[in-house]
Amino acid sequence: MTRILILAPVVALLWPAQALAQIPVGSRVGSETAPATASGYDDGGRRDPFVTLLTPKRANGVTPAGRPAMGLGGLAVEDALVTGIVKAGPTYVAILRAPDGKSFMARSQDHLQNGVVKVIDAEGVVFVQQTSDAMGVVRPREVRKGLRATGAGQ
Repeated sequence: MTRILILAPVVALLWPAQALAQIPVGSRVGSETAPATASGYDDGGRRDPFVTLLTPKRANGVTPAGRPAMGLGGLAVEDALVTGIVKAGPTYVAILRAPDGKSFMARSQDHLQNGVVKVIDAEGVVFVQQTSDAMGVVRPREVRKGLRATGAGQ
């Protein structure tokens, strides 16, 4: 009995016409309960191996609803550049520049796309950024960005 099972792949390699005659053309192999994806891949309850597990480092400024976020809420912590700090009475206000060149005023407790301004002092800004690890667990981490001097050519 085991010889027949071992010889079946050999028969398919040596005589492909006989192997094709055993499986009718157009028949679906696998379970009928799992829906096929748009690519035709039947996952059978498993993770799709063609979907990347890596996420881009830089945020694209799009909200989960699919529309672009506006203002300071559309700026990600990793994209923010501290270009100025102003003392307004006892508090500090930070001037943050986005990659597209727009500048925003930020105060303590202001929300960004993936974080919050925690503290602003004379030397820089401390953000609490929400990051997700490889398992998808969201964890806060503090990111300090110092004051950067910008020239006229930048």
